[in-house]
Amino acid sequence: MNDSLHSPGVSSVGPLRIGAVDGEILRAINRFHYMTAAQVGRLLYPNQHDGNRYVQRRLRSLTEAGYLLRLRELPAPRIGSAPHVFTLADKGRRFISGRGDVLASSYYRPSEERAKAADNPFMEHTLAAVDVLVAAESLCRRFQVSMPRLLNERQLKRSSVRVQPAGRPDTPRVAVIPDAWFQLTAVGCDPVSIALELDRGTEGQKHWRRKIASLTAWAEGPYRRAFETDNLTVAVAVPTTARRVQLSEWAAQELASIDRNELSDIFLFTDASPVTTDPFELFFDLLWYPAGQDHPVSLLDAPESAEEEVSVSPLDTPRYNYSLSQPVEREIE
Repeated sequence: MNDSLHSPGVSSVGPLRIGAVDGEILRAINRFHYMTAAQVGRLLYPNQHDGNRYVQRRLRSLTEAGYLLRLRELPAPRIGSAPHVFTLADKGRRFISGRGDVLASSYYRPSEERAKAADNPFMEHTLAAVDVLVAAESLCRRFQVSMPRLLNERQLKRSSVRVQPAGRPDTPRVAVIPDAWFQLTAVGCDPVSIALELDRGTEGQKHWRRKIASLTAWAEGPYRRAFETDNLTVAVAVPTTARRVQLSEWAAQELASIDRNELSDIFLFTDASPVTTDPFELFFDLLWYPAGQDHPVSLLDAPESAEEEVSVSPLDTPRYNYSLSQPVEREIE
């Protein structure tokens, strides 16, 4: 490791020598495609309390050296400064592929990345999904949990399928593209496959119920073959308790109307913040509510060996993870 990279006074003059620290940053941004300094800090430096100044210096050096593309600032919050968003530039992409890692996206156009950054709703939604993924990877870094597979939204768009929403024969077919899809495996447990849906409080009842019908058709149809797994949890992260209750009730109403009440357990809702909630608590505590239900469950089971530093008792509430074990017809155009 290049110890000089840890020095607060690192200089950007001359060619940047990429050491282990910079390599980790580039690999993280490759996996998630977009990241802010705060997200990099939570993932790689969770115990550093310097207001992300060290991470910001590393990101600035990597940008000046051509490894990262710094996109425009997000809208300024009420407190603090507006964060920049970073993605891999050509030099960073060459670094990743040159080290034998797979690029998360083979397509790159700087002008298109800048245009996407100008779309505030898109970027804020995307970064909210990254917050959950950062929490998931932080869980894997700190505890005996692994993430064998991860697909971000851009990757999912390249292989999306169109389905006929369940119980809606007159509705046009729609593409099902979760905000992310990943698997988590606690030691001694089978992989749990999670399709992530982020809600920003903007969708009305009609649109949300159509999404539930589409996700149901996806789960019963092309999902199992496309993702090579027989289980699915649709994890829905929402901003407030009131919104969680609202979306959960709408989901339960839609499942009842299309005669799919048995699938209510695969739709789990939480208003716990992935930014302020400890990753272990987010995934192993009783913070997730099945559609239409008032009793929370855990997203993952917690065997005693899942946490190395603290003794953790197994939760007596099982995770809800629907097994797609019966033959189903694919609904693909």
